[in-house]
Amino acid sequence: MRLLENTLVISIISIVSTLLINNLKKNKIIDNFDNTNMNNLDETMRTKYYSLVTKLGDPYKIETDKNNNFISATWMEPLMNVDTYGKFGGLDYIKFNGRPVKKYHPHPAVVFIIVGKYMKVPEHLYGPLSYASETINIEKLFIPENEQEKYYSKGIKSDTLSLVTGSCASITISVITVKFVMDMIELYKDCTATSLEYNKLFRSEYDKRIHTYLCNGGIVPSIDFYNPEYFEEENFYDLGDEKCSTFIPKEREIPECKKES
Repeated sequence: MRLLENTLVISIISIVSTLLINNLKKNKIIDNFDNTNMNNLDETMRTKYYSLVTKLGDPYKIETDKNNNFISATWMEPLMNVDTYGKFGGLDYIKFNGRPVKKYHPHPAVVFIIVGKYMKVPEHLYGPLSYASETINIEKLFIPENEQEKYYSKGIKSDTLSLVTGSCASITISVITVKFVMDMIELYKDCTATSLEYNKLFRSEYDKRIHTYLCNGGIVPSIDFYNPEYFEEENFYDLGDEKCSTFIPKEREIPECKKES
């Protein structure tokens, strides 16, 4: 019975995936599938990719291997001509990877979506932010050209924009990650004398936010620049009691905010 149910689900996903791509081609929303082999993606990932193309249009760039198999697709404004921020559903950058990788915090999961926003990141927070999660990355060089020039002339990285990215298997969880970074910057931008205490604090806070969303608690705190329904994703998600019970969020302990003397 279970095998029959699984077969039925796979068949439905396959049908939906085929209908989506045929509709996209018919309406000329996309033009890259005829030249790119997408067969290395499973049906669930293909369906997710087509839904992004339906919403965002053709990617800025698509990567393929020497046999023209799909590797990744990226939506972004060209760095030499960034004049609008938040263009992609409130985001500046969305990348879809054809081959998932794995992450751990706070629950084990696969990762194939990366989203990002440009923001100023104080240099003293690089360490705690990176420690908070392996899914957080701060791109400091490949940024809009006008921001590159600021850094090139002044040499002060915290005065120029960086691309902060979060990653998971959903846009929403990735955005929650980016929002976490924004909040930590706002709270601790003046606490320049950071210590290892901040590493533990940041990781604990990050884990709590992701766990809250994955275990039916919704998006906390709310995110004013993002609406999950725009990407056909849920405001609430539930991993189930068995998985959710494996992690217990810690009470938030805030070390004293210290400044360099």
